[in-house]
Amino acid sequence: MKIIFYSPHPTHDIVTEVGYATHQRETINALKDLGVDVIPEILGGSTWAEVPFKEGKAVEPKGLKGILKKIIPRFIWVSLRDFDLFAKHDLKARIRLEKSVSLHKPDLIYERSEYLQDSGMRVAKKFGIKHFIEVNAPFVEEMKKMEGLSAWHWLAHKKEKKKYASADKIFVVSTVLKEFLIKRYNVNEDKILVSPNRINKESFLKAVESAPVINFRDKYPVVGFVGSILPHHGVPLLLKVFDFLNAQNIEANLLIVGGGGMLEELIQITADKGLKDRIHFTGKIPHSLVPGYIQCMDICIMPDSNWYGSPVKIFEYGILGKAIIAPDNGPVRDVMVDGEDGLLVKNTIEDIANAIKRLLNDNRLCRQLGENFKKKIEANYTWENAAKMIIEQSKS
Repeated sequence: MKIIFYSPHPTHDIVTEVGYATHQRETINALKDLGVDVIPEILGGSTWAEVPFKEGKAVEPKGLKGILKKIIPRFIWVSLRDFDLFAKHDLKARIRLEKSVSLHKPDLIYERSEYLQDSGMRVAKKFGIKHFIEVNAPFVEEMKKMEGLSAWHWLAHKKEKKKYASADKIFVVSTVLKEFLIKRYNVNEDKILVSPNRINKESFLKAVESAPVINFRDKYPVVGFVGSILPHHGVPLLLKVFDFLNAQNIEANLLIVGGGGMLEELIQITADKGLKDRIHFTGKIPHSLVPGYIQCMDICIMPDSNWYGSPVKIFEYGILGKAIIAPDNGPVRDVMVDGEDGLLVKNTIEDIANAIKRLLNDNRLCRQLGENFKKKIEANYTWENAAKMIIEQSKS
């Protein structure tokens, strides 16, 4: 079987350690391990030499373009950028994909769908090839929230509707995202499959073996968070939780592993509240060190996440058998059962604090939750499982 794995986004590579790169890279590798001939067509780069930006840092416009971005109203700037995306970049991506299809004659195009881009659909139709698309977000709504209004949002919605109607199968990362597509774009429910994020168990456990031991632990238990320090991950809320717990003389430390735009602000808040002895920040660290930090945590936490995305972090926590506190939302409920695999909480100070106190006072519950979710991950949430689903659906 021959599959073209197609990613038309201009900067979404498969090399760096960010989420979208890991998802694509692991899916490709899992398909190859199962004997599939995979041809990656990754516009953002398949090697370091092709990656147009440093990991985690988008390239800001320079020269005249940089000056214009500062003086042109945001709506106009975003609209011009969007026009360039579908009128120029997607045309370039389409030409590249057509050449690849002509050369390799694949059985299937598997596309990581992107905002304002429909070249995969057009090429699949032109050549009469089966076309699967993977959807990781409500693209138009996400871009509107992140970047602001664009004159082309109407066109983006139109392209989304056409892509979903044309695709043979649609893979989404959560049930709530499936429901969104059905309601927003009137997509046929039968063609949508829910495929949450996964983990490469062997690779991660191998990284654990080679990761340096982190000697962080002192006399208090460690509650830990790993990830980018962004508002939707709830790290500011976590600081408030520990301020609340500190006022109750609860003996625990908080370890925050990762960097991001809010890091310096949160470090200052921690100092202002006199919590430097209880809350510790590592800043950005190499991904190879992450397993060592997770190992030194007694309780792992993800205080918040967006409503549609499948958080990879809970699988990294879970494969190491850690007791997990996670948001009580649709994507997490797809893979975890409250009280069986972890504690699912609302994003309030009281709910998160109560979950932490409950686990601090019940070592047996911690072990049980950790063991249960680890077994579930091993059975259901590996990238091999995801690849098998793609292969199985391609035969139907």
